[in-house]
Amino acid sequence: MKNTLLVAAIAAVLGLSACSQQDSAAEADRKVEQARQKAAEDVAKAQQQANEKAAEAQRKLDAATAEARAEVAQAETKANEKINEAQSDATDVARDAGKDVADVQSDTLKTQAKADYDLAIAEADAALKVAKERCDTLASAQQGACKDQADAAHEAAKARAKRTLDDAESAAKDLKRD
Repeated sequence: MKNTLLVAAIAAVLGLSACSQQDSAAEADRKVEQARQKAAEDVAKAQQQANEKAAEAQRKLDAATAEARAEVAQAETKANEKINEAQSDATDVARDAGKDVADVQSDTLKTQAKADYDLAIAEADAALKVAKERCDTLASAQQGACKDQADAAHEAAKARAKRTLDDAESAAKDLKRD
């Protein structure tokens, strides 16, 4: 009976140890499954964090791109303003230079016209003197008519010189207005 008891005890111990091993295999499967779930959760969490970091990086990139575009647009606007200002300044300088040239041309025209007038008057006066000297060589009956003709030619030459001077001064005045 002792043997039976001993066998029964050994069988019980072996039976318990077999159950214990089955529980260990089930426990191992459960632990493996938990590890898989934990790994899947960790991967999902890492993927979410990676997605969030990528999204944040994309937001920063988009913001930097937008800021760079705004800076480029602002720089282009400033450059265009400077170009327009330079063109306006150049136009003003050209207009002023044109006025200066017109003033000089006008003054030159007036000076030349006055010189031409003075020359024409001097020539008319000289012609009058020569004509009167010629008249003095004529008979006294002819001298009066000759001197009258010389005076008339002198007055006509002075009138032509004055008209020429007036026309030149008018043209000079027109140059300054343009």
